[in-house]
Amino acid sequence: MRPVPTDPEQVPPGAATRRRADGRDDQLVREEPLLLVVHDQQLLTMRTPGQDEDLAVGFLLGEGIVPRADDVAALRFVAGDPEAQRADELQIDLRTAPAELARARLARTHEIRSSCGVCGVADPQTVLDGTPPLLPGVPRLPTARIDTLLTELRRRQQLFAATGGCHGALIATAAGEVRGFGEDVGRHNALDKAIGMAARAGADLPACVAVLSGRAGFDLVVKCLRVRIAVIVSVSAPSALAFDLCATAGATLLGFARDGRFETYCGGERLSV
Repeated sequence: MRPVPTDPEQVPPGAATRRRADGRDDQLVREEPLLLVVHDQQLLTMRTPGQDEDLAVGFLLGEGIVPRADDVAALRFVAGDPEAQRADELQIDLRTAPAELARARLARTHEIRSSCGVCGVADPQTVLDGTPPLLPGVPRLPTARIDTLLTELRRRQQLFAATGGCHGALIATAAGEVRGFGEDVGRHNALDKAIGMAARAGADLPACVAVLSGRAGFDLVVKCLRVRIAVIVSVSAPSALAFDLCATAGATLLGFARDGRFETYCGGERLSV
């Protein structure tokens, strides 16, 4: 049985205390709405509060709405009102008006869900249109570094340790220097937070590695490829569509990375001993 923190100071900000049927207090991951307002477009997502600015920037980059973090001119957070059923709101100003492709990506057919990063896109086959090609052979990742990155991801997953109910993502250099990290109830939100943190700090994303706490699904892989992260490491399995996308793009996809072992699905030329 996982440990349940009883000291309020030990409870991560993304957790909430609830009384269980057996009378014990337990820590559960928070899942609350956030409204992203990009010019006149409104997008609603369910997320775990925290790193909302990173989430917004990572979302804009991972969805191909802006090519660079500095294209985001301003971020203004407005706290919601639970009694009025108003969600937290993040107002986003872009330096340039969205191009036609960007507007198409913003025009979702329904709300963004915390489990899906491409929900509402009319044609999933067009998600990489306009994305620059990956750099061949970059980064060069020593195989011994993979277990180090996995250990660092687990070390940072304090919310998961407390609740057992969230995903994590890590962005790091091939040398093991962490550039971004995120935890969230939604797996694509966690990756958005990690990408956003790294991009806002000026990280060279094409020289980085993405490490995912769960399976490598299409929705996560496509976000990495849009920001030109060419090496994706997952502790679980990739989907067939994620494999096809990585193989076509020339990316490196590793799965079942745990306990000092991993499976190479494609792009093994970026690995070094």
